[in-house]
Amino acid sequence: MLSLIELAKEGKLEKTGAKPKLPIKVDGVSSETLDVYKIPLEYVYYNDKNGRIATGISQYQDELHPANDQEDPQYNNFVAKLIEQDNSSALKRTEKSIQESGQQVYGYVLDDGRIVDGNRRYTALRNIRQSTGRTVYFEAVVLPFSYGNTTERAKIKKLELAIQMGVEERQDYDPVDLAVDIYQTTSGDDPIMTQADYAADSHKHLTEVKKYYDGAVYMKKFLEFIGASENNFNIIKESKVWSLFYEMGISLSKNFGDDPESQIRKNETMNSYFGVILYQIHVGVSDNTARTHIREYGKNIVNSVNNEDFNDDVADKVDDLSESLQDKKIHTTSDLMQSLTDENETVEELGDTFDTYMRNARNSESVDKFIRNIKQNVKYYHDLNEDGGLIGSLRFNEVSEDQLKELQKYMRDLN
Repeated sequence: MLSLIELAKEGKLEKTGAKPKLPIKVDGVSSETLDVYKIPLEYVYYNDKNGRIATGISQYQDELHPANDQEDPQYNNFVAKLIEQDNSSALKRTEKSIQESGQQVYGYVLDDGRIVDGNRRYTALRNIRQSTGRTVYFEAVVLPFSYGNTTERAKIKKLELAIQMGVEERQDYDPVDLAVDIYQTTSGDDPIMTQADYAADSHKHLTEVKKYYDGAVYMKKFLEFIGASENNFNIIKESKVWSLFYEMGISLSKNFGDDPESQIRKNETMNSYFGVILYQIHVGVSDNTARTHIREYGKNIVNSVNNEDFNDDVADKVDDLSESLQDKKIHTTSDLMQSLTDENETVEELGDTFDTYMRNARNSESVDKFIRNIKQNVKYYHDLNEDGGLIGSLRFNEVSEDQLKELQKYMRDLN
């Protein structure tokens, strides 16, 4: 296996002369002992543990395996295309900057060449080499760690979070990528770190990290529900419905407890949520509009006495839809869209039921609001009568003659 540290010891990697400054303290390594090296591009490969990359390659896990260009260029070539598609203008700016001024910000790599930070810079360098034929190097700090050593994974992640969430001009994480990263880092029997550690190292509130984690859980369950791979997160990303799973997690956590009976009702409601989400996707509702709809669903139906009735009314339609989608083998977003079109009758019936419940809930809310307003007004007028025509600490000697005449006029109108 390739070891960049051994190559450096053998004098096969050239130092740039720059001295790195670690953004945080990491046990077992210090800025004084580290150097920035000029690393041949073929020794380096993209980090499949990175949330952004993990999302992009999730549906190709069986075909793609992390490797540098010497071992198998297919992996790096595929990820490079993902990075270009994600933000081509930013990549072009980086290429232009490197061609004009050289690589101004060094990256970080592990001993085996896995990139911890610097994906876009590395991609730009690959493009420059391909377009010009010039020999270029990725300038990076070589960290004496490996993902193969489980005790070092937390150190790697702490450093990655410190870099990705802090220094340099950073592109915000796509919420799906962030949710996947949180889930991959904090789930399982032997997680890399706890949710509390992730929150602290990424400078986020623990409650927000938990919400993203729950959203990832329901994304995976939804993908299983439609017969896709549970890690095919690109379907969520391309459908622009992440916020629905985020809101769904908040609502289910709020409205259901941990007792067995509550968990049964929670699972029934989860399936209803999935049906509503499929309906939203089918009719082309996404982003903020879809988020508003799903919030109103949580408020007006899930958090109401009508939730069980709604679950009962849509259960057969939701089950039929799930079975049909699973039979069709969903691999891509276009597969899902076509399958929903094929099942248009079932989806429309589900949507009609949803719309009816939502309309009734809004009408009921309007009546309740009207009654509350009348009740408040009656109390206000009662208090006026009790206080001789004034309210609170007001006294007639504080009222001007013109104000008194105006007040008398309105009082006569009330009678």
